[in-house]
Amino acid sequence: MRMKGFLIAAVFVLMAFAAVNTGSAALASGHTDPMDYDGTIMVGSQTVNETTVLAWMAKHLIEEYSGLNVKINTNFAASAVVFQAMRGGEVDIFPSWTGTMLRGILRYEGENLPPEESYQKVKEGFEEHFNVTWAKPLGFSNTYVMAVREETAEEYDLEKASDLAPYAPKWKLGGDENFDTLPDAYPGWSEAYGIEFKKVLPMQYAMMYKAIENKDVEVIAAYATDSRIKKLNLEVLEDDKEYFPDYSACYVIDMETLDEYPAVLDIVEKLSGEIDAKTMAALNLRYDNGEEPEDIAGDFLVEHGYIGK
Repeated sequence: MRMKGFLIAAVFVLMAFAAVNTGSAALASGHTDPMDYDGTIMVGSQTVNETTVLAWMAKHLIEEYSGLNVKINTNFAASAVVFQAMRGGEVDIFPSWTGTMLRGILRYEGENLPPEESYQKVKEGFEEHFNVTWAKPLGFSNTYVMAVREETAEEYDLEKASDLAPYAPKWKLGGDENFDTLPDAYPGWSEAYGIEFKKVLPMQYAMMYKAIENKDVEVIAAYATDSRIKKLNLEVLEDDKEYFPDYSACYVIDMETLDEYPAVLDIVEKLSGEIDAKTMAALNLRYDNGEEPEDIAGDFLVEHGYIGK
């Protein structure tokens, strides 16, 4: 009888132990209510209007839909710097672009990939090599675009990049400091389109806009979501050969953070596919006009029903 009682007791102990472990597994697998999360995470970004606004959006969302305390640092000098901060445990989540990290961090040197392939390649590469993942794209690509003054587009009937062919041999093209040498920038673009400009002038990015405003160049290679495109009434020409690489904006997240707080991925993916280039350019314009990024991000989220006032 004693042995039977011992066995029964042992069974109950094992059942209780299994129940505790099952509960622990449920917590680890993400069944915990995100509002019960207790901890602090860091959102980072480089000092660029777009990434700063997106970082604040992530902070607002995570604080709205979880119990986490979110700190923010938007003072990183470059995407590679904020990524190194993540690897050093200083940052848990930051916004970036697929093309930037695919070529800059993963050192991909192949041909340009369609957006979905580019996203999958960078996501899989980061997960494999760095234990870092990528949320689904936000909905816009901040890639290069050829832009001209509105009057130039009207005078020469320019709608797509191929339309530049008859005029480029007499015109000057302005680009950022690396546009004339990067293989996926002017050299590759020129070969793909069969178009060569009279001169290609690399310059600081801000100076490029002054150059086209002052008519020192006829065309510039702008960034798709730059607010100055609208400010200067520039006309963006369609990349009809789909040459430029995809630079889809996404949130990059440390997977150790997701192990502890798995709902964070679902929270930031509330914005996936919801922000187009026109919308991002308008938000960037508000930032460039001096508004606070915290307010810009909050206004967008309130207006679209993601958070309360």
